[in-house]
Amino acid sequence: MKLTFETIELVPRHVFRTARTTSASSDSVIVRLEGDGFVGIGEAAPSRFYGETAETVTSFLEGMQPRIDHCAHEAELMAELTSRGGTGNPAARAALEIAAHDIIGKRFQRPVHQLFGLDPADAPDTVMSIGLDEPDVMLAKARDAAGFSTLKIKLDRDTDLEIVRDIKQTTGSKITVDANCAWPPVEAIEKIKVLAEIGVEFVEQPVAAKDIDGLRLVRRHAEVPVFADESCPTSNEIPLVADAVDGVVVKLMKCGGLVEAVRMARMARDRGLSTMIGCMLESSLAITAAAHIAPLMDWADLDSGLLLADDPFVGVGIDEGRMVLPTEPGLGVRSA
Repeated sequence: MKLTFETIELVPRHVFRTARTTSASSDSVIVRLEGDGFVGIGEAAPSRFYGETAETVTSFLEGMQPRIDHCAHEAELMAELTSRGGTGNPAARAALEIAAHDIIGKRFQRPVHQLFGLDPADAPDTVMSIGLDEPDVMLAKARDAAGFSTLKIKLDRDTDLEIVRDIKQTTGSKITVDANCAWPPVEAIEKIKVLAEIGVEFVEQPVAAKDIDGLRLVRRHAEVPVFADESCPTSNEIPLVADAVDGVVVKLMKCGGLVEAVRMARMARDRGLSTMIGCMLESSLAITAAAHIAPLMDWADLDSGLLLADDPFVGVGIDEGRMVLPTEPGLGVRSA
């Protein structure tokens, strides 16, 4: 097999801000695998929070090059990438695994969701995220997205919770909230009381990633479900958070690929937890890969492609939240 890759810059239409990060642009690494006349593509959208940058991704790929050169078939690569022993470089591994799934789908003339035995009709609608900003700007963004059945509002310690109430009253949409590790546990409990009165559906990652006891305390007092995101990057953490939250957020770029994401979803379900398939700042290439396994999930947050000024790929269609998966073999993604 042959591996090539390149780094591209993704620029959101508006600077996207959360409690942890501010993104005026982001680098993704696009990979291409070639073998037996088939070409598969994948994307790594690295996050410094999980120890990755575009440079670490390309370094990992360069290190993988000799092994890939000796792979006679994508199945050999998949076996290595999806083993439980694989750790570190999750976005880089996800990019290779996405590309391998693209080839496998093309080889067997099946879209990726069929490789997992999934029905696109079971996919939930995606939410639309409203990044942190001045309240009037956040409200204006929410009005623009009012056709979406659910909006996800990013919050930090300083944002007045009244913006959540205003967005709820203005749009009539369901509302979820993502604090991105911003609140100490006692503060989180007080804020979630207000958010429950407003009628939010659930709250993501209210406390620091490593504060599992804090999550457990918040959940004990919360009147709405609490989801773990940063606290639960892979299936290894699900047993650790299972009694501390009501749900987990699954992301290809933090868990390492589609197989591990599916493993996470099924393990969470076995423990009575809800699931959301989420994303980093990604193009429609990685978003489409995640969308193919969205039928396994209760919620979806796959709006990143819609936030870009110039998405370099065309894949899953999204109409006011409803996702339409490609029917072509593999990912069904093409260059814009």
